[in-house]
Amino acid sequence: MLRRSLSLQQRLSTSGFAIAIFAITLFMAPSVQAASCKIPKSYYKNVACTANSGYFLATKDFGAPVALMNSKGKSVVDLSRYQKVDASKISAGLLPVLRNGHVGYLNMQGREVVPAMYDVLKEGQGWARPVSNGRIVVKQDGKYGVITTSNKTIVPFSSVISDIDDYQNGVARVRKNQAISWIDENGKTTSDPNGSNNEQSTTPRAPASANGNASSSNQTLPNRFTMLQPRQQDGKWGFIDDNNVTMITYSFDEVRPFAEGLAGVRIDENWGFVNLGGELVIPFRFANSGVSAGDLYQGKPAFTFTGGKAWIGNLKNGNKMCIDKEGTGVGCD
Repeated sequence: MLRRSLSLQQRLSTSGFAIAIFAITLFMAPSVQAASCKIPKSYYKNVACTANSGYFLATKDFGAPVALMNSKGKSVVDLSRYQKVDASKISAGLLPVLRNGHVGYLNMQGREVVPAMYDVLKEGQGWARPVSNGRIVVKQDGKYGVITTSNKTIVPFSSVISDIDDYQNGVARVRKNQAISWIDENGKTTSDPNGSNNEQSTTPRAPASANGNASSSNQTLPNRFTMLQPRQQDGKWGFIDDNNVTMITYSFDEVRPFAEGLAGVRIDENWGFVNLGGELVIPFRFANSGVSAGDLYQGKPAFTFTGGKAWIGNLKNGNKMCIDKEGTGVGCD
Protein backbone atom coordinates (compact mmCIF):
# COMPACT_ATOMS: atom_id res chain seq x y z
CA MET A 1 0.00 0.00 0.00
CA LEU A 2 1.26 3.46 -0.88
CA ARG A 3 0.33 6.09 1.65
CA ARG A 4 -0.36 9.74 1.27
CA SER A 5 2.40 11.75 2.80
CA LEU A 6 3.88 15.18 3.11
CA SER A 7 7.58 15.43 2.34
CA LEU A 8 9.67 17.72 4.50
CA GLN A 9 9.95 20.10 1.59
CA GLN A 10 6.15 20.23 1.20
CA ARG A 11 5.66 20.74 4.90
CA LEU A 12 8.13 23.59 5.10
CA SER A 13 7.32 25.35 1.83
CA THR A 14 5.61 28.69 2.08
CA SER A 15 3.85 30.77 -0.49
CA GLY A 16 0.71 32.37 -1.62
CA PHE A 17 -1.36 35.25 -0.58
CA ALA A 18 -0.34 37.70 2.17
CA ILE A 19 -2.99 38.08 4.85
CA ALA A 20 -4.84 41.24 3.92
CA ILE A 21 -5.10 42.73 7.37
CA PHE A 22 -2.81 45.42 8.74
CA ALA A 23 -2.02 43.41 11.88
CA ILE A 24 -0.75 40.40 9.90
CA THR A 25 2.67 40.47 11.53
CA LEU A 26 1.18 39.55 14.88
CA PHE A 27 0.20 36.14 13.62
CA MET A 28 2.70 35.09 11.00
CA ALA A 29 5.90 33.29 11.85
CA PRO A 30 8.54 35.92 12.77
CA SER A 31 10.67 34.90 9.79
CA VAL A 32 8.33 33.18 7.30
CA GLN A 33 9.82 29.68 7.51
CA ALA A 34 13.30 31.09 7.97
CA ALA A 35 14.77 27.62 7.93
CA SER A 36 13.90 27.13 4.27
CA CYS A 37 12.98 30.55 2.94
CA LYS A 38 14.62 33.90 3.54
CA ILE A 39 12.65 36.82 2.14
CA PRO A 40 14.95 39.32 0.41
CA LYS A 41 14.98 43.01 1.16
CA SER A 42 12.83 45.07 -1.19
CA TYR A 43 10.57 48.10 -1.23
CA TYR A 44 7.47 45.91 -1.27
CA LYS A 45 5.42 45.91 1.92
CA ASN A 46 3.90 42.41 1.70
CA VAL A 47 6.17 39.63 0.49
CA ALA A 48 5.70 35.87 0.83
CA CYS A 49 7.67 32.78 -0.15
CA THR A 50 6.52 30.58 -3.01
CA ALA A 51 6.80 26.93 -3.98
CA ASN A 52 9.97 27.88 -5.89
CA SER A 53 12.76 28.90 -3.52
CA GLY A 54 14.16 31.33 -6.08
CA TYR A 55 11.00 33.46 -6.34
CA PHE A 56 8.91 35.54 -3.96
CA LEU A 57 5.41 37.01 -4.24
CA ALA A 58 4.70 40.67 -3.54
CA THR A 59 1.06 41.61 -2.88
CA LYS A 60 -1.03 44.60 -2.00
CA ASP A 61 -2.55 44.95 1.48
CA PHE A 62 -5.80 43.36 0.32
CA GLY A 63 -4.00 40.37 -1.22
CA ALA A 64 -3.94 41.30 -4.92
CA PRO A 65 -0.73 40.18 -6.65
CA VAL A 66 1.83 42.83 -7.59
CA ALA A 67 5.01 41.14 -8.73
CA LEU A 68 7.17 38.06 -8.67
CA MET A 69 10.61 38.85 -7.27
CA ASN A 70 13.93 37.04 -7.46
CA SER A 71 16.21 36.25 -4.53
CA LYS A 72 17.78 39.72 -4.76
CA GLY A 73 14.45 41.46 -4.21
CA LYS A 74 14.16 42.59 -7.82
CA SER A 75 10.82 42.43 -9.63
CA VAL A 76 11.09 40.01 -12.55
CA VAL A 77 7.42 39.51 -13.46
CA ASP A 78 4.64 42.09 -13.31
CA LEU A 79 1.50 40.44 -11.91
CA SER A 80 -0.67 43.54 -11.58
CA ARG A 81 -3.04 42.53 -14.40
CA TYR A 82 -4.08 39.37 -12.58
CA GLN A 83 -6.83 39.02 -10.02
CA LYS A 84 -5.09 36.16 -8.26
CA VAL A 85 -2.07 33.92 -8.51
CA ASP A 86 -1.36 30.71 -6.61
CA ALA A 87 2.33 30.83 -5.76
CA SER A 88 2.03 27.67 -3.67
CA LYS A 89 1.49 25.77 -6.95
CA ILE A 90 4.45 26.90 -9.00
CA SER A 91 5.54 23.72 -10.74
CA ALA A 92 7.65 23.05 -13.83
CA GLY A 93 8.31 26.79 -13.98
CA LEU A 94 4.65 27.71 -14.38
CA LEU A 95 2.47 29.81 -12.08
CA PRO A 96 -1.35 29.48 -12.05
CA VAL A 97 -2.96 32.89 -12.64
CA LEU A 98 -6.51 34.22 -12.72
CA ARG A 99 -7.41 36.92 -15.23
CA ASN A 100 -10.94 38.08 -16.05
CA GLY A 101 -12.30 35.14 -14.10
CA HIS A 102 -10.36 32.54 -16.10
CA VAL A 103 -7.36 30.37 -15.27
CA GLY A 104 -4.08 30.39 -17.19
CA TYR A 105 -0.40 29.67 -16.54
CA LEU A 106 2.50 32.11 -16.56
CA ASN A 107 6.17 31.22 -16.94
CA MET A 108 8.94 32.79 -14.88
CA GLN A 109 9.70 35.24 -17.67
CA GLY A 110 6.18 36.66 -17.49
CA ARG A 111 4.79 35.03 -20.64
CA GLU A 112 1.32 33.49 -20.46
CA VAL A 113 2.20 30.16 -22.05
CA VAL A 114 -1.25 28.77 -21.25
CA PRO A 115 -3.79 31.51 -22.00
CA ALA A 116 -6.26 32.47 -19.27
CA MET A 117 -9.16 30.64 -20.90
CA TYR A 118 -10.07 27.85 -18.47
CA ASP A 119 -12.71 27.59 -15.77
CA VAL A 120 -12.06 28.31 -12.12
CA LEU A 121 -12.05 24.98 -10.33
CA LYS A 122 -14.33 24.53 -7.36
CA GLU A 123 -12.82 21.69 -5.41
CA GLY A 124 -10.72 20.94 -2.35
CA GLN A 125 -7.49 21.56 -4.25
CA GLY A 126 -8.25 25.21 -4.95
CA TRP A 127 -9.13 27.20 -8.06
CA ALA A 128 -6.32 25.78 -10.22
CA ARG A 129 -4.14 22.67 -10.37
CA PRO A 130 -0.33 22.65 -10.57
CA VAL A 131 1.61 21.13 -13.45
CA SER A 132 2.15 17.41 -12.84
CA ASN A 133 4.41 15.33 -15.11
CA GLY A 134 4.17 18.07 -17.73
CA ARG A 135 0.37 17.87 -17.75
CA ILE A 136 -2.32 20.13 -16.28
CA VAL A 137 -5.83 19.11 -15.28
CA VAL A 138 -8.20 21.93 -16.28
CA LYS A 139 -11.86 22.57 -16.94
CA GLN A 140 -13.55 24.26 -19.87
CA ASP A 141 -17.27 24.91 -20.08
CA GLY A 142 -17.64 22.84 -16.91
CA LYS A 143 -15.90 19.78 -18.39
CA TYR A 144 -12.65 18.20 -17.24
CA GLY A 145 -9.74 17.69 -19.62
CA VAL A 146 -5.94 17.56 -19.64
CA ILE A 147 -3.54 19.87 -21.47
CA THR A 148 0.23 20.13 -21.89
CA THR A 149 2.31 23.08 -20.72
CA SER A 150 2.12 24.40 -24.30
CA ASN A 151 -1.70 24.29 -24.18
CA LYS A 152 -2.13 21.21 -26.35
CA THR A 153 -5.19 19.15 -25.41
CA ILE A 154 -4.23 15.62 -24.35
CA VAL A 155 -7.53 14.44 -22.86
CA PRO A 156 -10.52 15.99 -24.67
CA PHE A 157 -12.99 17.86 -22.49
CA SER A 158 -15.94 15.63 -21.68
CA SER A 159 -19.02 15.87 -19.50
CA VAL A 160 -18.67 12.13 -18.87
CA ILE A 161 -15.54 12.72 -16.77
CA SER A 162 -16.42 13.56 -13.18
CA ASP A 163 -12.83 13.90 -11.90
CA ILE A 164 -9.19 13.49 -12.91
CA ASP A 165 -6.33 13.13 -10.46
CA ASP A 166 -3.05 14.93 -11.02
CA TYR A 167 -0.44 12.83 -12.81
CA GLN A 168 1.99 10.81 -10.72
CA ASN A 169 4.70 8.59 -12.15
CA GLY A 170 3.34 9.10 -15.66
CA VAL A 171 -0.27 8.07 -15.02
CA ALA A 172 -3.47 9.70 -13.80
CA ARG A 173 -6.66 8.21 -12.46
CA VAL A 174 -9.90 9.18 -14.22
CA ARG A 175 -13.37 8.84 -12.79
CA LYS A 176 -16.31 8.55 -15.17
CA ASN A 177 -19.41 8.39 -13.01
CA GLN A 178 -18.55 5.35 -10.86
CA ALA A 179 -16.09 3.77 -13.31
CA ILE A 180 -12.36 4.17 -12.66
CA SER A 181 -9.70 4.02 -15.37
CA TRP A 182 -6.08 5.10 -15.77
CA ILE A 183 -4.49 7.16 -18.52
CA ASP A 184 -0.88 7.77 -19.52
CA GLU A 185 0.75 11.09 -20.41
CA ASN A 186 -0.62 10.82 -23.95
CA GLY A 187 -4.19 10.41 -22.70
CA LYS A 188 -4.31 6.74 -23.64
CA THR A 189 -5.95 4.18 -21.35
CA THR A 190 -3.36 2.20 -19.45
CA SER A 191 -3.27 -0.48 -16.77
CA ASP A 192 -3.91 0.08 -13.09
CA PRO A 193 -0.50 0.88 -11.52
CA ASN A 194 -1.54 -1.13 -8.47
CA GLY A 195 -1.09 -4.30 -10.49
CA SER A 196 -4.62 -5.02 -11.70
CA ASN A 197 -4.82 -6.53 -15.17
CA ASN A 198 -8.02 -4.66 -15.92
CA GLU A 199 -7.64 -1.41 -17.81
CA GLN A 200 -10.91 -0.16 -16.46
CA SER A 201 -12.88 -1.05 -13.39
CA THR A 202 -16.52 -0.43 -12.70
CA THR A 203 -15.88 -0.93 -8.98
CA PRO A 204 -14.94 2.31 -7.22
CA ARG A 205 -11.52 2.20 -5.63
CA ALA A 206 -9.89 3.66 -2.56
CA PRO A 207 -8.82 7.30 -2.46
CA ALA A 208 -5.65 8.21 -4.31
CA SER A 209 -2.44 8.55 -2.37
CA ALA A 210 -0.11 11.49 -2.73
CA ASN A 211 1.60 9.76 -5.65
CA GLY A 212 -1.67 9.06 -7.48
CA ASN A 213 -2.03 5.37 -6.54
CA ALA A 214 -5.03 3.89 -4.79
CA SER A 215 -4.30 2.48 -1.35
CA SER A 216 -6.38 -0.66 -1.89
CA SER A 217 -8.24 -2.27 -4.78
CA ASN A 218 -11.18 -3.55 -2.78
CA GLN A 219 -12.30 -0.44 -0.93
CA THR A 220 -14.97 2.01 -1.97
CA LEU A 221 -13.84 5.25 -3.53
CA PRO A 222 -15.29 8.04 -1.38
CA ASN A 223 -16.36 11.45 -2.50
CA ARG A 224 -13.45 13.93 -2.59
CA PHE A 225 -14.77 15.50 0.62
CA THR A 226 -15.22 12.28 2.62
CA MET A 227 -13.82 12.86 6.10
CA LEU A 228 -10.58 11.40 7.36
CA GLN A 229 -10.12 11.02 11.10
CA PRO A 230 -7.16 12.35 13.14
CA ARG A 231 -5.01 9.79 14.93
CA GLN A 232 -1.86 10.11 17.03
CA GLN A 233 1.07 7.72 16.84
CA ASP A 234 4.46 8.01 18.54
CA GLY A 235 3.68 11.58 19.56
CA LYS A 236 2.79 12.78 16.04
CA TRP A 237 -0.59 13.24 14.37
CA GLY A 238 -1.86 12.00 11.01
CA PHE A 239 -5.17 10.92 9.45
CA ILE A 240 -6.82 7.54 8.85
CA ASP A 241 -9.84 6.46 6.83
CA ASP A 242 -12.88 4.49 7.98
CA ASN A 243 -10.91 1.24 7.64
CA ASN A 244 -8.13 2.50 9.95
CA VAL A 245 -5.77 2.81 6.99
CA THR A 246 -3.26 5.63 7.36
CA MET A 247 -3.96 8.10 4.55
CA ILE A 248 -1.88 11.09 5.71
CA THR A 249 1.23 10.10 7.62
CA TYR A 250 2.06 11.01 11.21
CA SER A 251 3.93 14.25 10.56
CA PHE A 252 2.26 16.91 12.69
CA ASP A 253 2.49 18.19 16.24
CA GLU A 254 -1.22 19.01 16.34
CA VAL A 255 -4.15 18.77 13.93
CA ARG A 256 -7.79 19.77 13.61
CA PRO A 257 -10.44 17.45 12.12
CA PHE A 258 -11.27 17.97 8.45
CA ALA A 259 -13.95 20.58 7.83
CA GLU A 260 -15.10 21.70 4.38
CA GLY A 261 -12.36 19.63 2.75
CA LEU A 262 -9.43 21.12 4.70
CA ALA A 263 -7.71 20.35 8.00
CA GLY A 264 -5.58 22.66 10.11
CA VAL A 265 -2.19 21.14 10.92
CA ARG A 266 0.64 22.43 13.10
CA ILE A 267 4.39 21.86 12.92
CA ASP A 268 6.36 23.51 15.71
CA GLU A 269 4.59 26.83 16.38
CA ASN A 270 2.99 27.41 12.99
CA TRP A 271 -0.28 26.27 11.42
CA GLY A 272 -1.16 25.55 7.80
CA PHE A 273 -3.88 23.56 6.02
CA VAL A 274 -3.86 20.30 4.06
CA ASN A 275 -6.49 18.86 1.76
CA LEU A 276 -7.78 15.28 1.67
CA GLY A 277 -4.94 14.33 -0.65
CA GLY A 278 -2.40 15.28 2.02
CA GLU A 279 -1.27 18.31 -0.01
CA LEU A 280 -0.27 21.49 1.80
CA VAL A 281 -2.65 24.03 0.25
CA ILE A 282 -2.24 26.89 2.74
CA PRO A 283 1.37 27.17 3.99
CA PHE A 284 2.58 27.07 7.59
CA ARG A 285 2.49 30.78 8.36
CA PHE A 286 -0.02 31.27 11.19
CA ALA A 287 1.46 31.45 14.67
CA ASN A 288 -0.06 29.29 17.37
CA SER A 289 0.31 32.20 19.81
CA GLY A 290 -2.13 34.31 17.79
CA VAL A 291 -5.22 32.56 19.17
CA SER A 292 -6.80 32.25 22.59
CA ALA A 293 -6.81 28.72 23.96
CA GLY A 294 -10.32 27.35 24.40
CA ASP A 295 -11.97 30.17 22.44
CA LEU A 296 -14.29 29.31 19.56
CA TYR A 297 -15.51 30.87 16.32
CA GLN A 298 -19.04 29.81 15.30
CA GLY A 299 -18.72 26.90 17.69
CA LYS A 300 -15.38 25.64 16.31
CA PRO A 301 -11.78 26.11 17.49
CA ALA A 302 -9.18 28.14 15.61
CA PHE A 303 -7.74 26.75 12.35
CA THR A 304 -11.02 25.03 11.49
CA PHE A 305 -13.11 26.10 8.49
CA THR A 306 -16.77 26.94 8.94
CA GLY A 307 -18.81 28.81 6.35
CA GLY A 308 -15.73 29.14 4.16
CA LYS A 309 -13.69 30.91 6.86
CA ALA A 310 -11.17 29.86 9.48
CA TRP A 311 -10.22 31.90 12.53
CA ILE A 312 -6.42 32.28 12.70
CA GLY A 313 -5.78 35.03 15.27
CA ASN A 314 -6.95 38.06 17.22
CA LEU A 315 -6.31 41.77 16.95
CA LYS A 316 -5.26 43.72 20.02
CA ASN A 317 -8.84 44.92 20.46
CA GLY A 318 -10.02 41.32 20.65
CA ASN A 319 -11.56 41.15 17.16
CA LYS A 320 -10.95 37.88 15.35
CA MET A 321 -8.93 37.55 12.14
CA CYS A 322 -10.00 34.96 9.55
CA ILE A 323 -8.85 33.59 6.19
CA ASP A 324 -10.73 32.07 3.28
CA LYS A 325 -9.85 28.76 1.62
CA GLU A 326 -7.16 30.41 -0.47
CA GLY A 327 -5.40 31.76 2.60
CA THR A 328 -6.47 35.36 1.96
CA GLY A 329 -7.34 37.49 4.99
CA VAL A 330 -11.05 38.23 5.39
CA GLY A 331 -13.29 39.54 8.15
CA CYS A 332 -14.71 36.92 10.47
CA ASP A 333 -18.15 38.55 10.75
